[in-house]
Formats: sequence, C-alpha cells, structure tokens
Amino acid sequence: MLLARSRRKALGFALIEILTVTSIISGLQSQSSGTFRYAISKANEIVGINNLKQVYLLLQAQMITEGYPKAAFYPKGDPKTDPQSIVRLVQGAPPQLFVSPFAPPALKEKGLTYAWNDTVNGKQPDAVPGNTWLMIDVVAFVADPKIERPSKYLVLYANGKAEAVTTLPADIVKAVKEAQEKLKEKE
Repeated sequence: MLLARSRRKALGFALIEILTVTSIISGLQSQSSGTFRYAISKANEIVGINNLKQVYLLLQAQMITEGYPKAAFYPKGDPKTDPQSIVRLVQGAPPQLFVSPFAPPALKEKGLTYAWNDTVNGKQPDAVPGNTWLMIDVVAFVADPKIERPSKYLVLYANGKAEAVTTLPADIVKAVKEAQEKLKEKE
C-alpha cells in the first residue's frame, strides 16, 4: 500500500513538471518569436562564416604555388560545371561551402551564392591588402531597389577573416549605385 501511494505521488509530480515546462516554453514561444528567429539567424551566420574560413584554408593551400585562382566574378553558365567558377577552381572544396545560408532558394539551387573579387585573379597573396574582400554574398550587388536586401552579408577577406557585415565595402556600394543609375536611365 505504501509503495503504491509513493509511486502515484512520483507520477503526479512528474506530470506537473511536464505541464509546467510545456506552458513556460509555449509562453516564451508566443511572446518572443523574434528571439527564435534571431537564434536561427545567428546559427546560419556562424555556419556561413565557418564555410568561408574553410574556403580560405583551401585557397591558401592552392595559392602557395599558383596565387589566387583566375575565377569569374560570377559564372555565366552553371557554377557547378563552368571552368571559370570558383566552385570548380578551389580544389578539394565540398560544394556546400559555396552556398550561403542566407541566400534565396533559387540561388542555393545553382550551387554558388557568392561573388568572387576578380581583381585579385592570379595575384600572389602578399600583393593583395588584407582588407580586400575575396568573396561576398552575391545579393550584395542587387541594384533593383524593389528587391528586398538582407540585413547582413557574409564576406571573406584576403587576410582570412570571414564575417557577417551590415555595411558593404565601398567598392561594392559604388558599383551598386552605378547600376541603380543605369536602371533609372533605362526607365
């Protein structure tokens, strides 16, 4: 009899704990869905930065003898097969390293969501200033103001630093403004 009563108490206590935790979590979820979005965004940012750092390590190994690869800014054809695609030119790189977690689904399907800074093509690493961007989310170059832009862009620099930035490098801002002016002229 004593055993049965303590067993019921233990079961009842566990049920109360489960109900309490469930109510707390559901309350948090309904009150702060922005917090969950922030956590997911931060996790994607970390994944993207780590992917870019891995690309840099692979580039370093390749640059010892050859300098920076001679890649297209963004391939005209299929990034997976175009011989000028950075995806093809970085030897030993898994394809997922070239896909930003922040990219639109259509770009993700292409297998490349970054633009390559083709001004560094063929140069030796010591000839390029460390703060020069090597790769950046290609959506940074979207000139159409009607298209929604992300709040952050993933960038890989010549010194190996990878980060998520809210402010684009000056040369990109200039290029986008020039493209926007050309769009206005066409209208």
